[in-house]
Amino acid sequence: MYNRRTVRRNAIVDAKNNIPGRDDPNPSQFEQELMAMARNEARQVTTKYGPQLEILNGKHKPLLKDYERISKDYDAHAAKIERTEPSVELSRGKYYILMTLFVLGEIPMNSLAFAVFGESQIFTWIMAVGVAVAIPWIAHALGILLKRGSDPWWKAGIGVGALLLLTVGGLIAIGYVRVQYLGDLSTSGAVTSFASSKFIGAAFVGLNLVILAAATLCSYFAHDTDPKLEHLHRRTNQINKAMRAIEAKHNKILTKQQQKINRIHQQVQEIIYYYRKINQRERPDHAKPASFEQDHAMDVEFEKQEDRQQMLSATTKLRVQPVSK
Repeated sequence: MYNRRTVRRNAIVDAKNNIPGRDDPNPSQFEQELMAMARNEARQVTTKYGPQLEILNGKHKPLLKDYERISKDYDAHAAKIERTEPSVELSRGKYYILMTLFVLGEIPMNSLAFAVFGESQIFTWIMAVGVAVAIPWIAHALGILLKRGSDPWWKAGIGVGALLLLTVGGLIAIGYVRVQYLGDLSTSGAVTSFASSKFIGAAFVGLNLVILAAATLCSYFAHDTDPKLEHLHRRTNQINKAMRAIEAKHNKILTKQQQKINRIHQQVQEIIYYYRKINQRERPDHAKPASFEQDHAMDVEFEKQEDRQQMLSATTKLRVQPVSK
């Protein structure tokens, strides 16, 4: 872009040559050159940000198709069961946090039991972690079976009974091993007597059962009776959240691009205003040419950007589901 000295010099030269003519509606050659330079800078800006917008658009299109498809299934299923929202008392995020805490609470208790095998510390911890993960996972299945049930009811009852039998039997076996280990420690004075080791072992089994019961309740309150409704609700929320993240990035880039183009347009308008002021002042008659009444538009081609903006705003036309935390 030209500096003010160059603009002033060209304005004076054009004024002496009566350019532009008093009744000429067309701008001077110098003004046209200024606008051409501004449009070229604006196109460079769109070229710079264009690839980023295209990448976001490529990510958004398949998500939008999935969202539309799943939303149709969601609406159809919700109309069938006459319910649109899953009935859960515990959000998915809180559920994961609690189950993680249950796993962490199980590890130290189980490591004490498996130490009796005399294996290296790493193998002891591997076995302890395995059981610590298995108990909350079994509780996860128990909670779902209890919440959703089955028709007839005894089918789910068989699954619940089998899981409880295996889990409680396993916990008792682990407790027995733990008691034996504590009994061995009693000979070295680590515990006061073998009787106390039995009490401690029973207490550990009781704690394991409490964790199992608590994890089962968490699973029960974190799931809906209709698995399809729960799945469609969670999936639409996930896709909607991903699309809105892309839209936010797209709008941020688009805003930055538009700000730079507006800045270029403002700068060239200031230069043109200065050129016209000097041109009119240096004219012998100080008359204002007809072309000075016209404003220049920054007519950069934004068709593709507008299409992308319309595409990325499409989710606002769809049913927005509340996002589970």
